[in-house]
Amino acid sequence: FKTVSLEENRRLAPAPTQPTTVGEWRKLPRVLDAWLADHFGFRDPLMQAAARLQRKLGGEGAAAAAVTGRQGQMFLVDGLLRSTGQEVDAARAADYAAFVCEAKGKLSGVNLVASLAPSPAEVEPDLAPDWAGPAKSPTEYDLILQGLARCGVTSVDLRPVLRAARAEGQVYRQLDSHWSLRGSLMAYREIVRAMGQPGWRIDPKALSWSVVALDNGDLPRLAGQTQAIEQVEIHDRTTLPPGVARAAIPGLETHAAPAFLIDTGKPGPTVLIVGDSFTADPMAPYFAPFVGKLAWVHEDRCAFDWRVMAKVKPDYVVFLPAAREAICAGARPTHFN
Repeated sequence: FKTVSLEENRRLAPAPTQPTTVGEWRKLPRVLDAWLADHFGFRDPLMQAAARLQRKLGGEGAAAAAVTGRQGQMFLVDGLLRSTGQEVDAARAADYAAFVCEAKGKLSGVNLVASLAPSPAEVEPDLAPDWAGPAKSPTEYDLILQGLARCGVTSVDLRPVLRAARAEGQVYRQLDSHWSLRGSLMAYREIVRAMGQPGWRIDPKALSWSVVALDNGDLPRLAGQTQAIEQVEIHDRTTLPPGVARAAIPGLETHAAPAFLIDTGKPGPTVLIVGDSFTADPMAPYFAPFVGKLAWVHEDRCAFDWRVMAKVKPDYVVFLPAAREAICAGARPTHFN
C-alpha cells in the first residue's frame, strides 16, 4: 500500500494492527475508518479529479509545491521522496548514468567529471517533513554514482562534504530551493579536486563572510505563502574579475536558460559546466581566476544542444545538475548522434 500522498503532502493512515488491549480495541473503529478513507479503490484519480474541479471553481486545487519541515526549513515537494530514498526508480537512475557514459565516449581527450547537486533532504534529512522519511538507502543518487563507476566516469559524491560543512555554517538556503554560497563553495572544492586541479581550491577561511536578510527565496511562493525574510550567509567571491563578463553562445537550440561563455583573457584551460540554476551563478566566480575560459549550458534533462561541445572545445566537462533534475526519460542531446 502507498504510505504517502503527494496530492496532499502527508503520510497516509497505516493499516490497523491486531488490538491487544482494551484501549486499542476501543480505538480500532477510528483507526480502521482512517485506513479505509486513505486506501479505497481509485482514490488517486478521484483526488486528482477533485483538484481539477477545485481549480475550475477558483480554488487552489492542488497540494503546495513546497512544504515546511523541521526548524522552519522548507523543501520542494518535487524530488523530496527521491532524496530520502522513499521513492527509487532504478531504471530512471540507470538511464541518466547511461547518458553520461555515452557522453564520455564522445568526448575523447576531454577530462570529464560528473556529480549531482544533492537535494537538501539528502544532506539535511533530520529537517525534512515527517511524511518524507525515514531516510533510506540506496537512493537514486547512489544508483547513478554506481552506474557512472561501472563505465569509468570520474564521479563525485557531494553529500559527505556538505553534511560535514553543516557544522561550519549554512549549506542550503532555508526558504529557497538552492544551496547556499557555502554549499556551492564546498561542492566546487570537491569538483576541482576530482578534476585533478587541487590548486584551484578556495579556502573558505580566506573569504570574508557575513549574514544578510533576504526575502527572495522561491519556496514560500511555491507553498502559497507570502514572501518571508531569512538570514543568509554570504561571502565576497560572488562577482567576476574586473573587465570579465558573460557572453551568450550563439547558434544553439535551447528550451531553458541560454548558454554562456566567459573569456578571462588569460591563458589556461577551458571548462564547460553542464548544469542548471545550482551552477549558473555561483560557480563562475570560483573558476574564473584559474581558467582561460568557462562555459555553462543548461542540462535540460539531457536535451541540451550537443553542438556546444564543438563551439566551446572544452578541456574539462563537468556534469553537475541538481539531483532532482537527473532525469533523461530516454532523451538525449540534440545533434548527439
